Amino acid sequence: MHRIDELYLAMPIYGSRRMVTALRRDGWTVNRKRVRRLMRLMEIEAIYQKPNTKFIRLFCAV
Repeated sequence: MHRIDELYLAMPIYGSRRMVTALRRDGWTVNRKRVRRLMRLMEIEAIYQKPNTKFIRLFCAV
């Protein structure tokens, strides 16, 4: 968990898939389900742009 935290602080855009790749490059034997579970336990998630739904609502017939 310590290494996941270090990687997250360095690259907060990494999700579980890229985190697994980085950990395997460092010599850790992990799979995506384990990393995903640990990231949820640590309450961290990748930072990415969320969908902008406000633009769509302007042109919808309500």
